[in-house]
Amino acid sequence: MSVSGPGALRGLILAGGRSSRMGTEKGLIDYHGQAQVSWLAELMGEFCASVQVSVGPRQDRTGGYEAMATVVDHAPGLGPAGGLNSAWKTSPDAAWLLVAVDMPLLDRATLTALIAGRSATHLATAFRHPDGVLEPLCTIWEPAARVLLERRLEQGDASLRRLLESGPVRVLIPPSPESLSSVDRPEDRNRIRRRLREQRG
Repeated sequence: MSVSGPGALRGLILAGGRSSRMGTEKGLIDYHGQAQVSWLAELMGEFCASVQVSVGPRQDRTGGYEAMATVVDHAPGLGPAGGLNSAWKTSPDAAWLLVAVDMPLLDRATLTALIAGRSATHLATAFRHPDGVLEPLCTIWEPAARVLLERRLEQGDASLRRLLESGPVRVLIPPSPESLSSVDRPEDRNRIRRRLREQRG
């Protein structure tokens, strides 16, 4: 799959959360034989011209991401919207494939479907979960959404999901809804680790 050209995607891994429920840095958890952030960067690198990691100021200083290209989120209290906005400040005309770092079940088929269904004339291309909720954290965000995001942040609304719901958005059905599952707690981490070990045999 070509990753170059004017419509090329840049990858952004959201790793700037506090990981308070997990109790440890989510991006450094090993599910696939390496740190989750490294595994995800390799997966996204198959589809993106470049991949960067959104981190908070504390993470940028304390290590764990030294080998990664990072974008420092200087407004970490805004959550994922702050990370995306910070990335757009570095590259205002970029289309971002945004993925949360805590999705260890994400697979090539899901990203292939997302990119194949991309519409650059919409604000974003996003999956809809079986319960009807749009997924903002495994989504292609087009440059046209940048100004709208900035405006919403100025108004105090940092919800990427509400931005999606405002449209227009190309909505897709995920090949495997489970691949979009986020892992936030130690018991879920351990369950996913066991499952992946069993799958590898």
